[in-house]
Order: sequence, then C-alpha cells, then structure tokens
Amino acid sequence: MFRTESNVTKPYDALGTWSTNDASPGATLVFNAAAMSPGTVFYAPFAVRTKATSVAGEVVLGIPVVSSSGTGVADLGAALRYRVVRSATCEASSFTGSQDFVVGSDGVKPLTVGQAVGVVNPLAAATESLPGAATQFCFEVSLPAGANNALQGQTATAIWQFTATSSS
Repeated sequence: MFRTESNVTKPYDALGTWSTNDASPGATLVFNAAAMSPGTVFYAPFAVRTKATSVAGEVVLGIPVVSSSGTGVADLGAALRYRVVRSATCEASSFTGSQDFVVGSDGVKPLTVGQAVGVVNPLAAATESLPGAATQFCFEVSLPAGANNALQGQTATAIWQFTATSSS
C-alpha cells in the first residue's frame, strides 16, 4: 500500500499536524501573496512522508497554478519569483552552500516553471507502526527589487501540487 501525508507548519515538527493525502489531487502548498513590496522575501516549509505501512516512493513538484487580482503590469503572480530546496530548515540560510535544489539552482524562477529535470525527491518507506522519514522542502517566494509600482495593492495566490508515486 502507498499513502502519504503532508505538513506545512513552521518550524517543522515531526510530531506536528499532518494532513492525509490519500485522495486526489493529493498534497498541495498554497501561498497567498498580499502586501508584498519590492525586495520582500517569504519562506514557506512543506514536508511530505509515507504513512505507516506504506512502501517507498517519490514525489514530484508541479508547476504552480497562479491567480492574480491584476493583469498586465499589475499582475503580481507574473512578477513573483521562487526557488525550492530540500532542507530541514526553512529560512534564508537554507539557500546557501551546496543545497539540494528542486527549483532554481541557477537563480530565481517565474511561477511558470516547475521542478528541474533530473531532480528526484525520494519518499522513505514506513514501518508497520511508524511513518517514513519526511522529505522536507523550503520555498522562497520573492518580489524582485525594482518591481513595477502598478503591483502595489495587488494580490496573488500560487498553489503547488505534489504528485507522489510508489516505488513498487
């Protein structure tokens, strides 16, 4: 059997609240961008693991679905940039050194880009009574310095879908 659960608490706590992802569409991370100013950076954690009795697997991060209150030069979703690493912490230092980049190893990306080709995000097998070790992600979402003034007061929502598949 293959089942997963996810956790978006910060700081991450293995004993914290986990949401079951047994039904489609599965695990998601929702980021609501509001009151962002040029140069603003936010960090959002996401952890996923197999549930007790589950076999091992892999999880793939999809391209986010983005909705914005504005259009054209006032489209906040189009102006936002992001990077993602696999990290046990979720802060600025998570993106320094030799990190396991999922998105943005060569710099920030627009919200029209998903997981880099060749990246593998493993999910550990669980035991009969305990879940598998979590695979932890850290999202960095930013509004670049020098962003257009028309973005002032705009909002955007990005929803990232994680697709998990079993190894067997």
